[in-house]
Amino acid sequence: MIRALDPTSLDWTWGQGVQNYLTGEAEINEDIATALKMFLGECFFATNLGVDWWNLIGSANLAGIILQCRTVIAARAGVTKITSVNAYLDRTKRALFVSYSVSTIYSLQTSNTVAIS
Repeated sequence: MIRALDPTSLDWTWGQGVQNYLTGEAEINEDIATALKMFLGECFFATNLGVDWWNLIGSANLAGIILQCRTVIAARAGVTKITSVNAYLDRTKRALFVSYSVSTIYSLQTSNTVAIS
């Protein structure tokens, strides 16, 4: 189980007991999204978690970004196979969108798009 994040503030949700936790595919998607948004070394107790955004920011090297994101996704619990990872840089919104499709221990396929801004 993993604690759900508020979609607006991206902070943990509180006050509803067990309902504040995710399981199954929702848990895996939340874990992947959190890991993709983290800077490598940001978490003091898991310094190898996250993407090396410091070296990728400002880079137009989408292939390098996709490779780093694939590595992060593959390391998440419950992911059994990565089907696809794509990145799209939207300069007007000043955001990077990472889309992925993976097989999990719960299903044949799940996919999501994560906005990194």
